[in-house]
Amino acid sequence: MPPSDGTASDGTASDGTASDGTADARTRLLMAAGAVFASRGFNRATVREICGEANVNIASVGYYFGDKLGLYREVIETVRRSREHAFPVPEHSGDEPRYDLFRLVNTLLSRILAKDDGGWETELFLREMQNPTSVFRELVNEFFRPLFDRIRNAVEAIIGQPVPQHVIDQLALSAVGQCLYYRVSSGVVHLLIPADQREQHYDVSSLSHHITAVILASADQAALLKHKRKLTELIESHATSIHDKP
Repeated sequence: MPPSDGTASDGTASDGTASDGTADARTRLLMAAGAVFASRGFNRATVREICGEANVNIASVGYYFGDKLGLYREVIETVRRSREHAFPVPEHSGDEPRYDLFRLVNTLLSRILAKDDGGWETELFLREMQNPTSVFRELVNEFFRPLFDRIRNAVEAIIGQPVPQHVIDQLALSAVGQCLYYRVSSGVVHLLIPADQREQHYDVSSLSHHITAVILASADQAALLKHKRKLTELIESHATSIHDKP
């Protein structure tokens, strides 16, 4: 419980305004924790370091969030809500799944490549994906699944004929994977692609067009299945010829 005078032990008033006019303690904790968690990961980050960065009493984490995991979960949730508000899942266009696919890819790519003032939000999400905590399932189900399911539905509509479910899922994941690549490997792209080309062809809109076109090329009239069959035949043919060599 906060002290009876309406001021918490870290100097925060009961109305959420810090006594010195700065951001309230809870907000300072979230901002400081986000940067520390992104830099060190959940396991290596310490409550003491976070509170030091936020300039609050170490007991504040327990008061506002319960424990370090509660703080971490709220940081993830805050970023998720912010990205969803900035880039909401688009409504169905009606009867044009290709346009739906483009808008869904554009939304996902925008969320992944969005820049934040602190520069740590996307890094935190990537770290969580690479080294999952108990928050991971919530993040996938609440942040990624709605877009993934919509992408999968659009791909299925574009194919327009019965195909195995794994084919639809793999195409949808291919779209997701391409979006992630341009964030995870941004340093590689920076070194491989000249600056003038990056400026003209590697913005969110241009990349969304490219990724969508790649998925359409595979999904349209089930072209992917045809190429998979031909590739299997080619691989088996070469494997047999190599095996038969003396």
